[in-house]
Amino acid sequence: MKLGITGIGIISPLGTGKETNWKRLINSESAVKYNKILDIHSACVNGFVMQESERQYEMAKSAILEAVSDAGLNNSDFDRKRIGLCLGESKINLFRNDFSLENSLINKLKETFCFYGESITLSAACATGILTIIKGCQLIKNRLCDAVICGCSETSIHPLYIAGLKNMGVLTKHTPTPFDKNRDGFAVGEGACFVVIENIEKDLTRNIKAYCEIDGVSNGIYSDNPLSINSYKSMASIIRKAANSQTPDYIHAHGTGTKLNDCNESLAIAKTFKGADKISISSTKAATGHMLSISGLAGVVFSILAMENNIVPPTLNFKNTDINLGLDYTPNFAKEKIINSVLTLSFGFGGQGCALFLKKFTI
Repeated sequence: MKLGITGIGIISPLGTGKETNWKRLINSESAVKYNKILDIHSACVNGFVMQESERQYEMAKSAILEAVSDAGLNNSDFDRKRIGLCLGESKINLFRNDFSLENSLINKLKETFCFYGESITLSAACATGILTIIKGCQLIKNRLCDAVICGCSETSIHPLYIAGLKNMGVLTKHTPTPFDKNRDGFAVGEGACFVVIENIEKDLTRNIKAYCEIDGVSNGIYSDNPLSINSYKSMASIIRKAANSQTPDYIHAHGTGTKLNDCNESLAIAKTFKGADKISISSTKAATGHMLSISGLAGVVFSILAMENNIVPPTLNFKNTDINLGLDYTPNFAKEKIINSVLTLSFGFGGQGCALFLKKFTI
C-alpha cells in the first residue's frame, strides 16, 4: 500500500491558497510585522475580518475546501463514512468562551463537510501538524478509512499566549533570523493548513494527481526538558527513522530562530546524512511567522511545491551563521534544483518531534 497526498489547502499570513503562498514565498516576501499593541513581531492572516471567536473555524473551512477540491473528493465515489478527519489543536482557542463537545471545532467541521469516518483530535505542540498526517496514515493502513483529511487551524495571537511565550524567552526582538548568528527567537503566526491522504495506488483509477508518496514517518521525544534541548542525538534518531537510510534533496527545517533549536537541529542533520553540505535546507518561518501547530503542515505543503516546481524556498534575513557545519541554508533567495525527495521536520515545545519523508510519486 502506497500512501500519498492528493490535495492541499493553506491559509497563512502570506495569503490564501497554495498559489499565492508559493509565489510570495519564492519571491522572498515576508508577512512578519511589528505589532505595537502587543509589542511583538507577529504575522497575521488577512481577509478573515470577523469576530475572533469564528476565525479559527472559518480559516479551517477555507483550507479544507481547497484541499478537498484539489483532491477531487466531492466528485469521487468515496463512501462518506470512510472519509476521516484528523484534526490537530495544540491549545484551547482562548477567543471562544462557549466551548463544549457539541460545538467543538472537529464537530463543526464534520457537520460542514459531511465526513462521517473515524475522527481524531490530537495535540503535540508545534509537532501537531505532522502528527495528524502520521495518525491519518495509520487510519488508512488499519483499513478504518479510505481517505483522511489531516490538518490544523490556529489563532494564537492572544495576549495570554503572548505573555507565556514572552516569559519563555522565545520571541524575537527584531525580524526573525533562522540559523543566523543574531537569531533570538521567532515571530508568532497564525493560519490553517490541511492535506488529503489516501492509498494512491488504489485511486489511480479516478485519475487523481498524487503530489507525492509518503515514504517514511517518525515521531518521538527529543528532549526531557520542556523548555530546552539537551542534545541533538534524539533529534537525529527521529530524522534517521523517517529517512530510512535515504538522503533527501531538500529539508524543510523546523528552524524556529531560537539559539538552541537551530544549533541542535543543524547538528542532527549533519550527523545523520553523509554529504549533508549538499542538501538544500531552509526555514520558512521568517516569511510566515511561527504558526505553531500549523508550521509542520505548512512545511509539508511548501516541500511538496518545492518538489513540483524544482525550486528551494529561501531562509530570509540570513547574513552569517555561528553554526559552523558547512550546511546550505538557502539564504534569502529561492534557487532552482532538481528535487525528487524531501524531509520535513517539526520539533515542538515539551520535547515532541516528528519527521516526514516524501518522494515524487511514480507509477
